[in-house]
Amino acid sequence: MHLHSAYFQRRLVRNASAALVVWAVAAGHPAAQTKPPKTPETFSARASVGSQEGRGDAYLTIRVDRYSDEKDIAAMEKALKDGGSAAFVLALRRAPIVGHLEVGNKTFAIRWARQKPNDKGRVISLVVDSPVYFVGGGVPGAKPREGFDTAVVQLTMDTSGLGEGRVAAAAKVKPGGETGVEIEAYDAEPVKLTSVKRQIS
Repeated sequence: MHLHSAYFQRRLVRNASAALVVWAVAAGHPAAQTKPPKTPETFSARASVGSQEGRGDAYLTIRVDRYSDEKDIAAMEKALKDGGSAAFVLALRRAPIVGHLEVGNKTFAIRWARQKPNDKGRVISLVVDSPVYFVGGGVPGAKPREGFDTAVVQLTMDTSGLGEGRVAAAAKVKPGGETGVEIEAYDAEPVKLTSVKRQIS
């Protein structure tokens, strides 16, 4: 089952006021570590969504052909700071494609890919140039979809290639917070990713 299946059209999100979920797209704590693996890299993960009505799993494949050049990241950050969410989306869609997110039989372009070291390995942030799915968007009285023009994935990987993560299947990147970047997820909570693994070629 994938994010576009009938399961995810159920009333998974009852709270139409969906709380603000804050992620630092540039998150990561500087720390000494071994040199990161070379690209391209491929990761697999499972997204599980549960509610009183049932449970469903989605399987994701994330391929990072290369990490974004700092000049491209800087251009997107400047657009966000100067022009807000709409300007960020324009800059994102002008940036080179650096990988792809596959969910079921759907493929989405990744145009932001950044990795930062932390005390266990690294944090990888990925931004897709379109929403993947509006979880809870079909619920009567659901919040408007306007402005939720991206999807954001965050992976926390250890040095062995195992990890965990989160995905906001429809998200709005906003200026704010300590790092200058905040993520508002369309659904009340980003979907947790489990069984995250770096694939060995």
